[in-house]
This record gives sequence, structure tokens and C-alpha cells, in this order.
Amino acid sequence: MLISASHTRSSTPLIILAGGSYEEASSVARSIREMGYSCVCSPDYRTFKQHARLVKPDLLLLDSGIDGEFLGDAKRREEFQSVPTIHLVSTAADREHAFAAGAVDCVVKPVLTEELLSRVKARLELLQTEKQLAQLKMQFATTLENIGQGVCFFDADQRLILSNRRYAEVYGLPPEMIKPGMTLSEITELRYAVGACPVVPHDEYLAWCDAINSKASPQDWSVELKSGKVIRVHHERTSDGGWVSTHEDVTQHRDAERQIAHLALHDPLTDLPNRAALKQKLDALLEHHRMQGSPFAVLCLDLDRFKEVNDLFGHNVGDLVLCLAAKRLCAVAVGAFVARLGGDEFMVLAEGDASSAAQVADLIITVLSEDAEIEGTRIRMGTSLGVAVFPADGDNAAELMGNADAALYRAKADGRGTARFFEPQMDKWLRERRELQRDLQAAISQQQLSIVYQPQANIGGDVTGFEALLRWNHPTRGNIPPTVFIPIAEESSLMIEIGEWVLREACREAASWPRKLSVAVNLSPVQFKHGDLAGLVKSALIETGLEPERLELEITEGVLIDDLERAISTLSQLKALGLRIAMDDFGTGYSSLSYLQSFAFDKIKIDQSFVRNIGLSQSSAIIRAVIGLGRGLNLPIIAEGVESTDQLAFLTRESCDQVQGYLVGRPRPISDYAKYLGHANDVEQLARVRPAISAQQEQSHRADSRQNSGIG
Repeated sequence: MLISASHTRSSTPLIILAGGSYEEASSVARSIREMGYSCVCSPDYRTFKQHARLVKPDLLLLDSGIDGEFLGDAKRREEFQSVPTIHLVSTAADREHAFAAGAVDCVVKPVLTEELLSRVKARLELLQTEKQLAQLKMQFATTLENIGQGVCFFDADQRLILSNRRYAEVYGLPPEMIKPGMTLSEITELRYAVGACPVVPHDEYLAWCDAINSKASPQDWSVELKSGKVIRVHHERTSDGGWVSTHEDVTQHRDAERQIAHLALHDPLTDLPNRAALKQKLDALLEHHRMQGSPFAVLCLDLDRFKEVNDLFGHNVGDLVLCLAAKRLCAVAVGAFVARLGGDEFMVLAEGDASSAAQVADLIITVLSEDAEIEGTRIRMGTSLGVAVFPADGDNAAELMGNADAALYRAKADGRGTARFFEPQMDKWLRERRELQRDLQAAISQQQLSIVYQPQANIGGDVTGFEALLRWNHPTRGNIPPTVFIPIAEESSLMIEIGEWVLREACREAASWPRKLSVAVNLSPVQFKHGDLAGLVKSALIETGLEPERLELEITEGVLIDDLERAISTLSQLKALGLRIAMDDFGTGYSSLSYLQSFAFDKIKIDQSFVRNIGLSQSSAIIRAVIGLGRGLNLPIIAEGVESTDQLAFLTRESCDQVQGYLVGRPRPISDYAKYLGHANDVEQLARVRPAISAQQEQSHRADSRQNSGIG
């Protein structure tokens, strides 16, 4: 068989038969080929060297006739060191010499072909098995070194069989320090030396490990080390009494969970407990003091003239004032629970009777009445405060908070900068609310309500639609903020009638626009509880001729909290009409993420409180996270309350999809935005909002008073 330098090896094993007579070699080679192997005959050592330069065989059959030359050729022997060799020896006495020379097998001549073939086959099969094992070993080693967890195998004597580098790294040890054969005790001593160990003594920890390994079922646990790391371990016994375990550093995961839990119960601006945390604390105090029969006080306060601070100095200064107020509150209300409910409203839960509460109230008023020096400007501060005491002023959370709030209103009416305890006569404000409710009912029939529209634009500045916002121009009180009359409407059936009017009017107006822009309408939780909301929307669409895909309905968590199942059913019916559903005020509640799982929303709307605080790391991190969440869920994100170019620049960098706010346009009668609707002749200005507003315009935006979105 001729071999050239161009010979290409296949997967068929190759055997070189070196030496021996031509007849014997040819017969053996023929039999080998019949077995499915390739065989090359080298009758003399010179020919063998030529063949050896061209190919490297899987097996060498070396006849005693040339083994002396082969064994004397150091270079050739080194080349063939990894090739298994079967020596064909002249006598049985030569076997010892052959094995000493590195033979894997010997056959005494004269060679029985069947015996030789059997040994060749066995050797090649063994060689193939060894290759497969080597491949598996390489794959196992690669896998072991590239998984994220540390892995270790111990035998029944608690000696390490093997481990990966990550196992040592998890515990802050150099990988070369962990070696097979080391005992568990020796390895844990290394861990204790660097503080990568539990707080319990070494012997106690080893005893605990013995107890764990005595359990037949798999075990999982997490342990916090002295170093502060948190390690999650999965442990399983092996059939021989040893074990295998994985060790994962979950410190960052633990820290992230703690941060999320903290954010859910704390105000991002002041880091004080929020409304949800206050409710938990108040419920716990009620349970405790009912059992003890002892009093405690609820103090409700807000900052005097805080709106003026925002209007005159901007929201950045206003935020700094809120942070300073929170710090001062915590300093004087030692041992009390201090929470921020929103805006400039705080609440304090203090142990003790009315006399103790009066002392705390005086301290709070004193410290919050001190002027503040912020960014070189002296800010005049002050507070008004209302107090309700358990159980005299209420025996449940809602009653205590409501009565403390009523006392706060009385304190404001008495000239601010003072504290008032609740008195039954303070229900006057309730009568005033009822008066407003009657006026609101008349406002519907007398057409005092109107709708203004605020543009929404993509991040590039193109107007994509408008949000319909409700306004009330009272004949004697003037413009009443939506934050005042919407809650009153929601407490009665008026919200149903008002909501229907807003929906039909917004759809009618949008249907008249030449450009097919979208219109967003806010829905109240009350509308989900009463009447056929899906039927109403369908009727409005048919009546006005508005295409369903142009209508976007905005809801807040309040829609979902009371009756999630019913709300989801109604939302599904609405979405089946072809319109879009947006989650409004996202991030201000504590269940927003779970609601995204419950229903396939079409858009997420970032609350303006986060946009306003965009310069703070927590707010910017939350906005960034919400945008990332929207990207992951393939949901467009719109940020409301955009008032400055800095805010727009941040949102642009973070790839927010849409924006809404004074920088884009104020809430105005729709006639003021005719050029965006296709009514104007100046088509070159159509649907383009210029983000580069002048400094004077920006200052004007900050100074203007805000009105909440909502139905209003």
C-alpha cells in the first residue's frame, strides 16, 4: 500500500505493520483490512521511517526483526511515544524486554492470525474508549470551570475529590490553595482564616455539616458570612456516603431584594417611610394599644407656604426643603414613627397621651419654623399640625388619620404655624365638601366643566396625540383644581356622569381632527365599579366615528386594588374593542409590577414625581429601570411632567419613547393646537415641538402652578 504526503486520515483506525516477512505481513494486513481498519506494511526499517514521516498510526505492530533499530532510534521512539505498540517477539523470554521498552502487548511468533487480530481489535476498542473518556473529561472540566457556581465533590471520608476555581473564589481563597485530598476541616480552616465563614465557631460549624450530610434528601440553605457575603448552597449526598454541593454568591441578589423592599416602603426623595409603611405601622400600634388600653397620637402636618417655595425657587429647591424638613422631624421626634405621605404632607405616630403629643407637636413646630439656608438663599419655613389621640379621637386607622387631617385644616384656618387637637366640631370641612359636591352637580348641568388638551410627543418632538384633562371653572370660587373636585366626584355617583361626558366629548373632538392623532382619556376606579364601562366606550366610538386604535384609556393602580378580577375582566373587554390601555402613575404604588403580570398593558406612564426628581440618583435609577422594563416587555414608555431640557436630555439618553409636560405643551383648549391637528395652513410647523426652548420659557414653566392629570 503506497502512502503519499497528500494522504488524508479518515476516522478509520490506521495500523502500521513494521517488519516481518512479506508473505506473513501481507496476510495479516489483509485480515486487518477485512476487519474494517486501514493497514500499512513496512517491510524494513527504512520504509517504516518513510511511512512514519507521512502519517501517525493509531497502533504499531513491531516485528522483532526491526525492533532493535526502532528502540535504538531515540527520535523515532519519542515521536511514537503516544502510539500504543504491540511487539511481535521471537520467544517468550523476549516479552519482559518488550514490556520494558513500552509495549502495551506482546505476541510470540509464530503469530496466530486470529490471536493477533483479536488483540488488535481489543487494543483499538480500548483506545477508542480512552479517547471518548478523554473527550468527556475535557467537556466535564470545561463545564465545571465555566459555570457560575462553585462546585465540590467530597468522599465518605470528607476528603475533596475535585472542585472548580469558582468554589475557591466564592470564599475569597486563591484557587491553588484548594487541592484534591484536603479534608473538609482543612478547607474550612482556610475559610475561617480569611473571614469567609459563619459566625459560629469552627467545631460547631463542622458538627452542623455532619448533621446536614446525614440527611438523605437534598438540602438548600443560605448563610451570611462574617465578611458580609451571602452564599446559597445546594447539597446532595452521593451513594458512597460522600456529597456534591454547589456554592453561589448571591450577595448582590440579596442586596437588590433589600433595596426593592426598601423602595416599596420608603419615599425616594426623603427616604422616610411612605404611606404603605405608615399603614403597616399604624395597624400594629392599634393592635398593641387596644390590648394594653394605652393611648398614642397621630400627628398630621404639612409645610406652610410650600407651594410658594416651589413657584418662586423651583422644584429643586423645594425638594431640598422637603429633605431638610424630614431630617429635622426625625431629629426632634425621637422614638416616633415619621412618614412622608406625599407632597409636603408628613405624619408622625408617637407613643403617649395628649400631653406627650402636645410636647412633640411644640418641638416640631419650633424646629420647622427655623429658616433654611439652601443654595445661598434663605427660605422661610413653617408648619401647621393636627393631632388625633387614640382611642378618644378614633379607634381605627381611617378615623384617626381623618380626624388628624381635620385638625390640620383647622390649624391652617387659624393662621398656620400652630397645632390643633381634634375636636368633634371640626367636621365643618366635611360640610364644605358637601357644598362643593352640590356645586359640582350643578356644574354638570350648567356647563361649567370643560376639557383642555395637553400634547404628547415622541422623544424626537413629533406630536403623536393629546391627553384630555378636565377643568372646573366655578362661578364664585374660580378654577377649582382637579385634586379638589375629583375626589368629591368619586365619593358620589357624579363621577359616572362626568366620566361618560369626558369620554364622549374627547372622542367626538378627536374624530374631527384631520390628522389621525391619538387621544388619551383617564378612567376613574369608580367607573369600573358601576355600569357597563365596555358598553359605554363601544357606544362612544360608534357614535363619534373615532377609530378604536386612536383611543387610549389611562388607569392607575386604584382601578385594580379593590377588585382585581373584575377590573381585569373589564380591561380585557375594553382591549377587545381595539383600543389601547396605559398604566398611569407607574411606580408610585407598591404593586405595579404584579399588575403588569396580570394584564397586557399597551403603555407605561412614568409618574411626574420621578421626572421632577430626575437629578436624584434614586429617581433616575427608577426611571432607568422602568424604561428597561418597558423595553423588556416591548411596551412603549411615556414620561409625564417634562419641564426642562435637562429632563428631556436624560430621557433621550435613556431611550424613553414619549414625553408629556410643559416643555411639550401646556393643557389648553384644543383650538390653541390647531396647527398640530391639520387645521392650519402652515404645514411646515405641523407636529414639531422644539425641545430647545428659551431660558425665559423654561423659567416660566417652573413658575407656573401645576394642575394634576387624572380625569382632571
